[in-house]
Amino acid sequence: MVGGPLGALLGAAVGHNFDQNQWKVASPTPETTGRDHARSVFNATAFQIMGYIAKADGRISEREIAAARAMMDHLQLNAGQRQSAIDGFTKGKQPEFSVETAIETFQRACRSYPSMLQQLLELLLNIAYADGSLHPQTHARLSSVAERLGIHRLQFETLHTLFRAQRWAHQSGQDGFGDSSGAGTGWQRERQHDRRPATAVNSLNHAYSILGVKREAGTEEIKLAYRRLIRQHHPDKLASTDVSPVELARATERTREITAAYDRIREARGF
Repeated sequence: MVGGPLGALLGAAVGHNFDQNQWKVASPTPETTGRDHARSVFNATAFQIMGYIAKADGRISEREIAAARAMMDHLQLNAGQRQSAIDGFTKGKQPEFSVETAIETFQRACRSYPSMLQQLLELLLNIAYADGSLHPQTHARLSSVAERLGIHRLQFETLHTLFRAQRWAHQSGQDGFGDSSGAGTGWQRERQHDRRPATAVNSLNHAYSILGVKREAGTEEIKLAYRRLIRQHHPDKLASTDVSPVELARATERTREITAAYDRIREARGF
């Protein structure tokens, strides 16, 4: 799962939409109130929608299955709840699955608990990236679901950009950044050399310039420069400050640029 500025921004987006009453569903009836009922509906519908997102590219991969099971562990589901989650995931990947109905069911039961909407968004982002990269069809489905949940497109794209940067920070294996809770799953932390951030670093000269070092700089000097810049610009530093989504997106992009430059140099030098 995610933390730091992404968690803060998710909370802010959900809180704003909740305050503005943007969950436009029928008023809850007595039998659909209560946290226990809401949690039960959450466990069912969340994994249905996750199955729907995972199937967007036409297949369910082993990584997506492993990610779904890791999220069951994170949610501490018991045996019965796990089976319900598995059944929901299987239902969500079927062609006849109605994501609109699942979202309406989720909203009706969970509308009094905005933290559950935040948690659902985290689960969907994680399953969408289980394979390491985002398929265009997966992105389209994820955007549509977020919009139906009341998250405006600009808000979602900011969340999405920050998630990519935070995920890359996990994969880079740098101490002191990303999710300090230790709740991230193994596939999130796995280093994948063939999947660098989608930020252009046009040449080695450009990479050295971004890090502010000369081409003849030693390995340790380059590493120190990278770590110093990451500490300075990483969006985690903004987690406890009152910044706008635009500022968070700008910090995210700068972090991705620094990381891409460092990775370009690292690969060229072989360290």
